[in-house]
Amino acid sequence: MCDKEYKTWVFECKEDKNVHLRTNNQEKKNLKLSDISYRSWRLGSLYENDNNGTINENAESQRDSFNSANAQCENIEYSSTLNLIQINKQKNDKKIKDFPTELTMSLQYLPPCDDIIIGKLIIGIEALSGLPPKQYNGTLEPYVTLNIVKQSWSHRKRQKLHSFRTRGIRHTASPIYKETFAIANVKPQEAKEWILDITAYDHDRYANHTELSSLKISLKDMKKIFYSPEIHLFNYRMKPSYQEFGNILLAISYLPTAQRLTINIMKLRNIKFTPVISNLNKFNPYIRVLMLNGKTGKKIKKKKTKFLSSVVQPEFNETLTFDLPITQLDTVQFLIVLCNKILPEGSHTNTVDHASDSEDSINSYKNSANISIGKVALGKGVRGSTERLHWFSVLQNPRKLVSVWHTLK
Repeated sequence: MCDKEYKTWVFECKEDKNVHLRTNNQEKKNLKLSDISYRSWRLGSLYENDNNGTINENAESQRDSFNSANAQCENIEYSSTLNLIQINKQKNDKKIKDFPTELTMSLQYLPPCDDIIIGKLIIGIEALSGLPPKQYNGTLEPYVTLNIVKQSWSHRKRQKLHSFRTRGIRHTASPIYKETFAIANVKPQEAKEWILDITAYDHDRYANHTELSSLKISLKDMKKIFYSPEIHLFNYRMKPSYQEFGNILLAISYLPTAQRLTINIMKLRNIKFTPVISNLNKFNPYIRVLMLNGKTGKKIKKKKTKFLSSVVQPEFNETLTFDLPITQLDTVQFLIVLCNKILPEGSHTNTVDHASDSEDSINSYKNSANISIGKVALGKGVRGSTERLHWFSVLQNPRKLVSVWHTLK
């Protein structure tokens, strides 16, 4: 190869290389963020599986969605930047961690004597141990309810004969009660058909009391207590309770510059209000949101939506805004409570409640006229995995709405 031919070949190679570099640079220059798929180290595997666990970025700006509360609520189904897993794909919290709760109780039967002393059955609730923690940061205040039920085989129904309740003991997951309940005029033949229905609850001053565990004991299997008047001690492992009262759709966003958290109360479905409310005509739901200090459990601020009347599937489409400094993101927690407003007789059911922004009274949550049905807690230290996932995704994706279906408990 001569020098002239060699120079020509080198020049062509350089031209091809430059063209190739220009093409690559042009491709990188035209590359959009929406064309890139990435996986969050904390959250990626729990997103919807449509794009192999990736996060989809919207090409349109999200600023227009903040122009009004109605715009946010109407477009939340398709304008939210992140849509987490659906409720039927969520991880089952029941299988994540099980807290074995043990009950220590005593039974004693004092037989009748000479038609003067009547027979007595003495039931003692001695202690509990290993109760599950609260949904949000805070100490338990557990108490025990005891219902004595008789099985009616003719009507296949259970008749409640007696009902008792222990006191609540604060700041403990292993309370010691040592309380006894006496039932007079008890005949062994009748008592053998009784069932002891025992339930442990956590007293919640902000929302509905949480059912922690339950146990059913048939006295038919404990015949020995009727043959000796001594005190018999028993240890039972209680069954964990997983009460659910329906689902709520929440869309949340955080603005770091304004240091403001926006909670969009969207809608409810599959609400189970019958244990608390007798019929649909008395169902006037509204949502109360409490901002709590995660370390002390004290209320910082509270807001609520308007109430609706006699609606099976309520849709609120309301936005509640809270001032939240960045320094409090790791400690603050939010408690979303589904409540029912009890209207006085003769009042108009279409009355709109506008007290959401003026509820700053410390004792305003103690309104006995309203009933709490279910709740869900959001924050860094809450117990539920879906609730923590929602909170972390909001913090990792500022200025973007994150919508999730949550279970009311």
